[in-house]
Amino acid sequence: MKNCALLLLAGLVPVSSCAVSSEPETVVDSGDSVLTVRWTVDGTSDPHACAAEGADAIDVVVQAPNGEVVAEAVESCERAATHVALAPGHYDADAVLLDPAGHTITTPVELGPITLYGSDELIVDADFPPDSFY
Repeated sequence: MKNCALLLLAGLVPVSSCAVSSEPETVVDSGDSVLTVRWTVDGTSDPHACAAEGADAIDVVVQAPNGEVVAEAVESCERAATHVALAPGHYDADAVLLDPAGHTITTPVELGPITLYGSDELIVDADFPPDSFY
């Protein structure tokens, strides 16, 4: 890069021949990451809280920035946690609780914009308060 700058100053090389970047080089590990979603119902992880509200399962949907669904996990509500393997990248995710027939019974909880770097785990907590139930 120093040689290019010297040649530019000397007028020996056209500007388009040298590439200048002020961005630092980014190295990304390509290993899968894990998104762990932990949830509570009205602030408690008591397994009976799900049944008391009529919830049987949670449905976590992960989308790419373009809106494409890249992963979905349905887990027993009583477990209070689920794990989703994802490639490094940027995602949006939300979760709803389902009744035993698989119908949505809560408003979605936004899990926020998610960035995974590779071979890491991101833990996101979600709560379903009483007013989130239909």
